[in-house]
Amino acid sequence: YLNGMQALLRLMLDQRRHDQRNGLNTAGFVCGYPGSPVGGVDAEMDRNRKLLDEHHIVHRPGLNEELAATAAFGTQTLHQVPGAKYDGVFAMWFGKAPGVDRTGDALHHHNFRGTARHGGVLVVAGDDPHARSTIFPSDSNAAFYKFFMPILAPGNIQDVLDFGLHGYALSRASGLWVGFKFVTDVADSAALAVVGPDRVVPIFPEVTYDGSILRPTVRPNEAGPPLIEGERRIVHGQLEIARRYAALNNLNRIVVRPPNAKIGIITGGKTYFDVRQALLDLGLDEARLRDAGIAILKMGMLYPVEPTIVEEFAEGLDEIFVIEDKRPFLELFIKELLYNSPHRPRIVGKTDESGQILLPSHGELSADAIARALFQ
Repeated sequence: YLNGMQALLRLMLDQRRHDQRNGLNTAGFVCGYPGSPVGGVDAEMDRNRKLLDEHHIVHRPGLNEELAATAAFGTQTLHQVPGAKYDGVFAMWFGKAPGVDRTGDALHHHNFRGTARHGGVLVVAGDDPHARSTIFPSDSNAAFYKFFMPILAPGNIQDVLDFGLHGYALSRASGLWVGFKFVTDVADSAALAVVGPDRVVPIFPEVTYDGSILRPTVRPNEAGPPLIEGERRIVHGQLEIARRYAALNNLNRIVVRPPNAKIGIITGGKTYFDVRQALLDLGLDEARLRDAGIAILKMGMLYPVEPTIVEEFAEGLDEIFVIEDKRPFLELFIKELLYNSPHRPRIVGKTDESGQILLPSHGELSADAIARALFQ
């Protein structure tokens, strides 16, 4: 039984145990800047300092968000100097969404430089969509997209543990820092979660880039033309590794697929559970969804969108309803992906096919608001 802050701590312990089982002697590093909904991370780490010490995990409060991000990057350069005590260090940066904004320059730079082979960085963004405790309503999707960071979206405590381990594996596989969308309702929640050594067993993809298998590692400072090559490698190589990782590890799953499906719902993160509640409120349980020909695709990785699962899901559908909070994000990628498909389904989201508003692009998306949109 864990709350959101405890789940982040448990994740660090589980990653250390996972590495040990695979013959790696790694350490963990946590550094961020507190503020709701991640205001309790420091306190939870301090309360469990003895446990962290036993698992070789260091927590240091950040003086500010940028210095915390730079400290996390420093752990990825461990083997550029002699005398390393560990095979690698997996790091966690945390901060509320306004902190992601102010740390943008540091996060962009550090993600471009990469991660260590046995390191990895998880960037935990405390998104507060309804501004319950932050200065304005927030959403970090567009910021992570700008930084070329894959985005994982846990929807409950179980997802925090599972997607967190996948996040570190994905970061190591791709050489990219991984955005972790940690919304208020998940951060403030508590629930039972299933744990165990075989719960998450990552499958690592191999992607050919310029004729050889791409194995990204942290890069030293570069200047001139190599920077352009670095950008090309991220766009055409490292993000492709992220897509392949999502496919191999089922981060995006078709959870309902009737044989006669004509209507599809694509959603992800905490919104997925709001969608299921809205459907139940409308009398549509699993059996009735199948009878009605309604399919559901749950996206665990919001960016980059993995195309094969979307194309498989869209096959035979007349309409797809993309349900997400805040401004359209997944919706834009889904429309672009399916634009040239032979049988392109109608795609609606924030607006319907005539341009009328279906879902708000402001505030927090609730099960009631989703139910009203579905009822239309």
